[in-house]
Amino acid sequence: MVGDANHAPSPPLLLRLTWLTPTRCRALFVAILLVTFLNNLSYITSGPLDLSGDEAHYWDWSRQLDWSYYSKGPVVAYLIRASCAIFGDVAWAVRLPAVLLAGGTSILTYLLTRKLFGSDRLALGAVLLYGLAPLFSAGSVLMTIDPPFFFCWALATYLAVIAILDQKRWVWPLVGVVVGIGFLAKYAMLLWIFSLVLIHLLNRRYRSTHTQITNAPSPPRPTPESPDIFLGPRNILTVLAIALLFTTPVIIWNAQHDWVSIRHVFQQTGASGEKAFTLLNFPIFAAGQVGVLGPVLAVIIALAVVRAVRPRGAPRPEQLLLAVGLPVPFWLTVVRVFAPVQLNWAAPAYFALLILAAKYLADALQDDRTWRRLRGWFWGTIILAIVSGPLVRDTSILYPWFPKLKWREIDPSIRLRGWKALGGHVSRELKVLGSGAFVLTDKYQTAGEMAFYVEGQPKTFYAGSYANDPGKRDRLSQYDVWPDRTLDPSRTTLLGRDCIFVGFMTNDMKAAFDRVEQLPEREIKVRGVGVRTMRLWRCFNFHGKARPPGRTKN
Repeated sequence: MVGDANHAPSPPLLLRLTWLTPTRCRALFVAILLVTFLNNLSYITSGPLDLSGDEAHYWDWSRQLDWSYYSKGPVVAYLIRASCAIFGDVAWAVRLPAVLLAGGTSILTYLLTRKLFGSDRLALGAVLLYGLAPLFSAGSVLMTIDPPFFFCWALATYLAVIAILDQKRWVWPLVGVVVGIGFLAKYAMLLWIFSLVLIHLLNRRYRSTHTQITNAPSPPRPTPESPDIFLGPRNILTVLAIALLFTTPVIIWNAQHDWVSIRHVFQQTGASGEKAFTLLNFPIFAAGQVGVLGPVLAVIIALAVVRAVRPRGAPRPEQLLLAVGLPVPFWLTVVRVFAPVQLNWAAPAYFALLILAAKYLADALQDDRTWRRLRGWFWGTIILAIVSGPLVRDTSILYPWFPKLKWREIDPSIRLRGWKALGGHVSRELKVLGSGAFVLTDKYQTAGEMAFYVEGQPKTFYAGSYANDPGKRDRLSQYDVWPDRTLDPSRTTLLGRDCIFVGFMTNDMKAAFDRVEQLPEREIKVRGVGVRTMRLWRCFNFHGKARPPGRTKN
C-alpha cells in the first residue's frame, strides 16, 4: 500500500513478530504449558467450585471398577481411581487427570500444527487460541468424560497425519488403539473414523480429476505444498477393526445388564423415536456454541471454514483439518432436531477447527489490507478472553455487584456450589439418627455428591427412578444397576434402617417408612446469593420400595 511519509501504515502484526524464532516459540510454549499447569493445579486445590454432579457420580463409579457402566465406558472411572489411589479421595485428586490431559492436548495441538504447516510461530498461536475459548478454559479443570475423549481425538488426529504425510503404515494400528480407548471414554469417538473416510474421498476425487484432465497414466507426484494422501480403504478398515475390538468390554457388560447403555444412547440422541422433530432446536444449539466459544472466536472459525471448503486442487492441510472437524457438527445438527444436545458435545470438532482458525488469522496478519479489516476482531478476542477468563473460573465474583439477578437461572456454575456445605448438614443429621442410618436421594447426581461430601464417604442410594407417578419418576442410572444399591424389599439390605432423605419426597416414598419428619428448609449461600436449597427428611424404619410397573426413562 502507498501512504504518506508521515503517516505510513504500520506493517501487519505477523511481520512485526520476526523475533519469534522456532527456538523462542518452543521455549515460550514450554513456559506457557508450565504456567497453565500450575495455575490449573492451584485452581483445583483451592478453587471455589465443588465437584459437579457428573464428577461426583464418576468418582462413585471409581469405587466399584467394572468393564463398563450404565451410560459410559470405563475410562473415566479408571483415571479417577488411579489419581485417588495415589493422592486420596479428595476433590483435587478427582480433577487432576483433567489438568494432565489438558496439558497433553496442548502439546498435541502444537505438534500437529507444526507438522501440517511447518511453523512454530503458527503452532504457538494455535495453542494460545485454545486458551481464549471459555469452553476449554472450564473443561481443563473438570474431570468428566470429555478430557480423555478430547485427548484421544487429538492424539488419533496427530498420529493419522503422521501416517498420511510420512507414509508410515505401522502407525495405523496405533491409531486404531487410540480410537478404541477413546470409545471407552465416550462412544462418540467412533465418529472420528468418518474423518478418515472424508480425507480418502477428497484425495480420490482430486486424483481422479487430475487423471482425466492430464490423461496421466499414474497419479501426480507429491510436493511439499500438496503432499500425497497415503490413505486407502485398507488403512481405514484397519483402524475400524482394531477400534471395534475395544467395544468388547462394553458389549459384554451390556449383554449382562439388559443392554441398558444402548437404550440410554438411543434415547439421548432421539433414535428411539420418543423425541419430537423440531427445526427450532438447531438455532438454539448454534447460539449455545457461540456462547461457549465467544462470539468473536465463533466468527473467525466460521470464516476459516468458508475459506477452507473452496476447492483448490489437491487436498491441503486446511482441508485435512476440515475433514476432522466436520463429522461431529454434522452429526449433532442431525441429532439436534430430534433431541436436546449438550453444548460440550461439539468440543472435539474444535480441536481441528481452532487450528484452522489460527491459520486463517496468520494468513490475514501477513497482509496489511486484511489485517486492517480484522484487527478489531483480533483484539476484541484478546480483550474478551482477558476480561472473561476470571469470570469463567468463578462467576461468583459478580454476585455482590448484581445481587438482584436470578443467578440460579443464568449461572451454570451454580450446579457446582453448595454441595460440600450440604454434605456437612447431612453428616450431622446422620449422627442424630445413630449408627446404621443411610443417605437416600431423589437425584442420582445428588447421590454421588453425598457419597463424596458426607463424612466417611458412605454408600448412598437413589430413589428417583422408583416413583410410582411416571411424571415424577426420574431416569435410570448406575445406582439402578448395582445390586447393592437396590431398594427392592426382597433384595435390599436396608430394611428396618433409618435414613436422611435429600430432595423432594413423593407420597409413595413416604409410605416406605414408618414415619418421616421434614426438617426446616435452609438456603446455602455464596457471597450473599442462594445457590442451593437444603431439603432434608428424617425417615424411620425403611420397608423397602418395589420398582413400579411401567417404563422408566433411560
